[in-house]
Amino acid sequence: MSFFSKLFGRKPAAPAASSSVLDLKAFAERFAGELRDAFPDAHIRIVPGAQNDARIDVSLPGEIQAGLQLGNAYQRYLSAPQELDAVLADQMASVREMQRRLASDDADAGVVLPVIKTREWHEVAMQQLRAAQPEAAQAPFLIEPLAGDLIVTYVVDTPASMSFLSPQEAEERELHGEALRGHALDNLAKLLPELELKGGGGRYAARLDRNYDAGMALLFDRWRERIEVRGEPVFAIAARDELMVCGSEDGESLAELRGIAQEISRSSPYGLSAGLFVWRDGGLRAFEG
Repeated sequence: MSFFSKLFGRKPAAPAASSSVLDLKAFAERFAGELRDAFPDAHIRIVPGAQNDARIDVSLPGEIQAGLQLGNAYQRYLSAPQELDAVLADQMASVREMQRRLASDDADAGVVLPVIKTREWHEVAMQQLRAAQPEAAQAPFLIEPLAGDLIVTYVVDTPASMSFLSPQEAEERELHGEALRGHALDNLAKLLPELELKGGGGRYAARLDRNYDAGMALLFDRWRERIEVRGEPVFAIAARDELMVCGSEDGESLAELRGIAQEISRSSPYGLSAGLFVWRDGGLRAFEG
């Protein structure tokens, strides 16, 4: 497989079970072993379940507790079993970042961050809300149009949970309109030192923490000097944890990027858009090329 195909090409189907490929239980045990080695004073417990339900509960000194979902990490491993060490390293980096955030002085108050969603997600969420609470006066979250089928909403990220920022909470925090967006983007920008760009030659994948990777497209002006593309930057925002970019004048890359965006958006448990988006005039626009 060429480097280009490895970066943008379609993911291979999950391999058939064999002695060389870990099943979900074995993967969880390997991950738990890495956690025990890194945090000898922690209490580690594997909670079995289906791929999208299984997790590892972690209790760290200082009353820090978290549940680590295994589904996405295991799917990444199945797509490239030879990259097991890299997948686990990414997960361990996320745990250390979680520990750092939980130990911060303002952890309990939570941090407001932007999250990219789709219009379809919003429609389904509103249908579910109306079915469950016909008397509800307003949605429990705020949304803004972004580009194409994408929207932006906001979450409050705390040590214990991640919840949508409600209109009432935004009012209490005195966050309105441009002030809300600017505040959330500035908070997201604090993660920029952790942004890793893989690839080269006009084809890149952006990696963060598997939660806010897609949102880094909103901050492109703050890291655009780290990449070189031919023409305008074109993004695939295919999933919460999948952000890729190439140039508008690179036809071959665009074709591959479009194909992988369609595949990931369908298959990922965190799928977003099958479309492409161009960075133009300081913001994202639907790419029609």
